[in-house]
Amino acid sequence: MRDFQRKRKIRKVLYSTWVLFVILLLLVLVSKATWGLYAKERESQKNLDKVAAELSELRLREARLRTDIDRLQTTEGIETEIREQFQVAKPGERMVVLVSDRKNAPKQKVEERSLVGKFFDLFR
Repeated sequence: MRDFQRKRKIRKVLYSTWVLFVILLLLVLVSKATWGLYAKERESQKNLDKVAAELSELRLREARLRTDIDRLQTTEGIETEIREQFQVAKPGERMVVLVSDRKNAPKQKVEERSLVGKFFDLFR
C-alpha cells in the first residue's frame, strides 16, 4: 500500500503544472540553441563556399602569372611586351597606325525631350 501511495505522490509531483512548465521552458531553450547552431552552420558553409571559389580564382591567376613570367624570361617575350606597352618599333621598321572612319563609327542618338518630359524627369 505504501508503494502505491509513494508512486501516486511521485506522479502527482511529476504531472504538476510547475514541473510541466519547467520541462516546456527547457524544451524551448534547447530548441532555440539548436536553431542558433543550425544558422551558424549555414553561414559557415556559405563562407566556406565563398573562400573555395576565391581560392580557385587565385589558383587560375597564379597559373596565368606563371605563364607570363615564363614568357617574359625569353627575349621574344620581352620584345613583344615592350612593343605592346610602348608602341615602339625596331630601327628600320615602320609603324602603321590605323584610324577608323567617323562614318563607320556608331552614332549616338540624342533624344529631344519636350518641356513636359523634362518636367517629369525632375521627379525620377
